[in-house]
Amino acid sequence: MKRHFTKVALATSLVILSACTSSSYVDEPLVKPQLPPSWHTDAESLKDNQSWVTPIATDQLLEFISIGLNTNQALIQLALEVEVKKQQLNVSDSSFWPELNLGANSSRSGDNDASSSANSLSLNLSYELDIWGKLSDNARASKLNLLTAEANYQQARDALVADLVIAYYKVVTSNELVKLFERRTENARLNFEIIESGYLQGLNAALDVYLTQNEFYTENSNLLSQRSQRNQDVRTLERLLGGYPAGKLLIDEKLPLLPQGIKIGVPSELVKRKPELKAAWYQLLSQDALVAYTQKQRYPSLSLGADIGTASSDIANLLSGDYSSWSVFAGITAPIFNAGRLASLTEQQKLKLKQQEQQYLSTLFNAFERVENNLDLDASLQQQYRATLKAQENAIQAETLSFEQYQVGLVSYTTVLDAQTRAFVAQSSVISLKNQIIANRIGLHLALGGDLDASVTEEE
Repeated sequence: MKRHFTKVALATSLVILSACTSSSYVDEPLVKPQLPPSWHTDAESLKDNQSWVTPIATDQLLEFISIGLNTNQALIQLALEVEVKKQQLNVSDSSFWPELNLGANSSRSGDNDASSSANSLSLNLSYELDIWGKLSDNARASKLNLLTAEANYQQARDALVADLVIAYYKVVTSNELVKLFERRTENARLNFEIIESGYLQGLNAALDVYLTQNEFYTENSNLLSQRSQRNQDVRTLERLLGGYPAGKLLIDEKLPLLPQGIKIGVPSELVKRKPELKAAWYQLLSQDALVAYTQKQRYPSLSLGADIGTASSDIANLLSGDYSSWSVFAGITAPIFNAGRLASLTEQQKLKLKQQEQQYLSTLFNAFERVENNLDLDASLQQQYRATLKAQENAIQAETLSFEQYQVGLVSYTTVLDAQTRAFVAQSSVISLKNQIIANRIGLHLALGGDLDASVTEEE
């Protein structure tokens, strides 16, 4: 009977052990969709891979990037989060080692007639056997959480460099727009003086004086507004650098026109290269490990232990004791009844895993969407820039010609105002488009999983 029971127990243990072997609960076909061999957006003009980082990597910008990577508060928080995850991993790994504790107890008891003291000093050694791989699953989850934190930090580092470059050239753009508004305001002032002088000589109508005066005040108002916008842009850059937003940074650069070349790769490379996708994948695998860990909480735990110590009625004798009292023991604990709590916890973690699968897919396809949009926009912005540049040339010539024709009485002043407005719109559009090309190129590089910090360093 005893032998039969032993065989049944062994068979049952083997079944449980095989069922408890770490296996993935992730829906692999779902989270690994078929990816296209190439990007859908036609980007033939981008495949030349011309150097585009050099025109933007000014000495001042490189200095700002270095400062930002060391002082930005949000990035420092993520770096500290990595250190937190390292400590959590140390906690998980410690479960594989025996635990040794020193215990000291002292008590006094008695009645009205007599009292006695009892003192003890002992060392306790305990160790849990990882027979089901439960501790391994917990450690695996902690390791994956660390990898997630490291990937999130790298993604944030890349994003900060991108934000710094974009913010830097946003300030450059604001500076150029301020200079444009200053020229517009000065031209409006000169026009007003010319028209007013002609009016006093009886050559121009009073309406033209009012129109030119109105134009001057409007341009002056626009200039003040643009200066305020420039100050806001400077403060945004200062905050990215981790400093006080005083609006005092001085930047004197010109907007470069970037060439079209950039290495785009293929969609499958993005999954392996982009830190954001790595972080989402590690997070998914971590949740998978938590499912396995929670599942194995329902199985028996086997632990070993040993004690050695001494006891005395006098505390002074504890350290000189012979420590002849010792014990060695083994124990097994198994949940019998918990009203379905452990089963519900396991199901809860499985449902969270399903959520994490959908989160990963959302992150994956959102990353592809950003690349496709940036690729499409890059080509469009280049075409817009070339067309607007031609429009600017024509508008400036029309502005000059209209004022000359007005002075000889061939056109009304409203025609001059219309030509000036067209010239201003074209000039400001050229400036804005150059900035958009830079911002989109940076966004495209980031969306493709490129390491901007490394790219700038290499170019340097």
